[in-house]
Amino acid sequence: MPDRDPGDVRPRRLLAHAPSDRYAASQPAKAGDRASGGPGTAILLGLLAAAVGAAVHVAIAVLFLATGGLLVVAATLGFVVGAGVRYGAGSRMRTGARRGLGIGLAVVAVAAAFAANWGLSGAYLGPIDYLDQVYGLLIPLQVVAAAAGAFAGTR
Repeated sequence: MPDRDPGDVRPRRLLAHAPSDRYAASQPAKAGDRASGGPGTAILLGLLAAAVGAAVHVAIAVLFLATGGLLVVAATLGFVVGAGVRYGAGSRMRTGARRGLGIGLAVVAVAAAFAANWGLSGAYLGPIDYLDQVYGLLIPLQVVAAAAGAFAGTR
């Protein structure tokens, strides 16, 4: 005679993971865990994204002589820098610090791109004269676009 009651039904399949495994993701990351991140990784990935974004900005400005389209490039540059900072920071940086770092790196990348544009195209004028004549009010608009993109990328 079986040890079970007649109403007992055996489970058809077992769970792949215990229900308590979902809480393991909310625990603090360990030192060797890749998802842990930190300020150093955030700065490194942010600088890498800023360098690539500034190079693209310079290439589009110098090779294609685009001006208005650089607003989209600046916003995209900011978003990519912000996303790099967010990924690199992981769970170890607070939101405010992450946003400040992303915005700062994006604005510096746009400024470096403008400096490179001046050096490659308009070194016969002073930097302020050249940037004023070629870009005018697009300079502050690009800085704002890069900052807004970085803000969105670090969310």
